[in-house]
Amino acid sequence: MILALMGCAMFINQVKAQNKDAKVYDFVSVQKQPAYPGGMPKFYEYVKKEIKYPEIAKKNKTQGRVFVSFVVEKDGKLTDIVVLRGLSPETNAEAIRLFKQSPKWSPAMQNGKPVRVKYNMAINFDLAKAGNNRTASLQQPDTKTPEYEGGLTNLYRYLAKNIKYPKVAKKNNVQGKVMLSFNVEEDGSLSNITVIKSLSKETDEEAIRVMKSSPRWNPRLDKGIPVRSKYVMNINFTLS
Repeated sequence: MILALMGCAMFINQVKAQNKDAKVYDFVSVQKQPAYPGGMPKFYEYVKKEIKYPEIAKKNKTQGRVFVSFVVEKDGKLTDIVVLRGLSPETNAEAIRLFKQSPKWSPAMQNGKPVRVKYNMAINFDLAKAGNNRTASLQQPDTKTPEYEGGLTNLYRYLAKNIKYPKVAKKNNVQGKVMLSFNVEEDGSLSNITVIKSLSKETDEEAIRVMKSSPRWNPRLDKGIPVRSKYVMNINFTLS
């Protein structure tokens, strides 16, 4: 019985060790982040040299960003490469191909040991800026604030088209602003939508509903990497 218990304890410890070994860290939580050999400038050169704008995407004038997530393993290899937010089957496949054939990175370090880290990047497919060869490029510029696709003008159009003035609010002549706070996630989806300045129960609910139904936004970019960020905005309810 004692030997059996000792064997069970050893098995449990082995499982715990394996689970710890398989842990995937967030790239901002490690002491030393993973890096492409030579740093990001070299990675930009690699992208510029290797990635090709798909012919079908050119023909269909497909432009925009493909957001990719991957894991940098302890040996620097890239695995679990997935599209967080796609553009088209062809551009998505090309973005994944680029990362699959990437040289090994320098792994992340935590407490002096290499660890597995999840990393996100955006690949930009832009016909106007791609040059004569019309190749795609890594999304380099930082975006300090997230934005609705097409900017505020398109956001206002979306709200004008989709928001419904609550009947009770109309009857009671309720007018004013509902101030909302929400997170724009790495994939552009909106989460944790809350009212921070109320107008009425009905208008508050409608403001939350319309933002829950919103198309995905362009997330904030930090060194070309999509990150979660907080956003605050007003929704106006005006009967006139």
